[in-house]
Amino acid sequence: MASSGVPVPTAADANAVVTYSTFNSLRLGRSAQSIVGRLIRFWDTRNVHKNGEFMAITILLLDEQDLVINGFIPANLASQLRSSLKSGSIVRLNGFEVARIAHMYKITEHQFVIRFIPSTRIDEVLADAPVIKSDKFMVRHVVGEIRSVKRSDLQNNAATSRIVVRLLIEPTVTVNISLWDEAASTFRGLLKAGDKSLSVVLVTSVNPKLFGGELYLNSTQGTRFFFDTTVPEIAEFVGRVGATAAQGYTCINISF
Repeated sequence: MASSGVPVPTAADANAVVTYSTFNSLRLGRSAQSIVGRLIRFWDTRNVHKNGEFMAITILLLDEQDLVINGFIPANLASQLRSSLKSGSIVRLNGFEVARIAHMYKITEHQFVIRFIPSTRIDEVLADAPVIKSDKFMVRHVVGEIRSVKRSDLQNNAATSRIVVRLLIEPTVTVNISLWDEAASTFRGLLKAGDKSLSVVLVTSVNPKLFGGELYLNSTQGTRFFFDTTVPEIAEFVGRVGATAAQGYTCINISF
């Protein structure tokens, strides 16, 4: 599929006319492809099996067609590129590699991932930028009221064994979210802090599955937890469902 052919002056060269590919026209491999998108968020990714060793910076990009793709900046490039990352900015990427993403690492609907390599450049688009939404609340995010938490290793917030969180997402609908690896360790830390008064949570980047007509959710490497009552999705949920952000919940210590 051809690139969109949209001219994009950038901070690097305001007089340059550059064409770029849309996310759905990307091709596998290394080539002269260029993309433009809004950097909606980024975070450090660590290996929980190697004492939290830093692996990469994970980024999420949104384009003008409302598509989201994620990218990985490996540890050896992170220090030189971190200063170029600004949440909410519209950026142009050049000189990257496009690869298929393994199912277990999928945090968006896109089949590909952007891999940063030594030749990759990232420049902020300051003039005549395409119209791109400021954010996207993806289907893979879920907001709800915590009703119960089942887990083992209660006192060990470094443990990465599975945690099951039961969430009320509609007045008569509850779902189970299985938290694994880093997400499980992070959530244990929240529990160990001892404050269970904030029970409405936004859980990002979950992997939904349907089995026998039932919805099951699993954490991914990109899963994060937000309890701030000023987050629009949380405020909307509390107002719509009538939940209270200060409702306590039950913790059950079991072995899976």
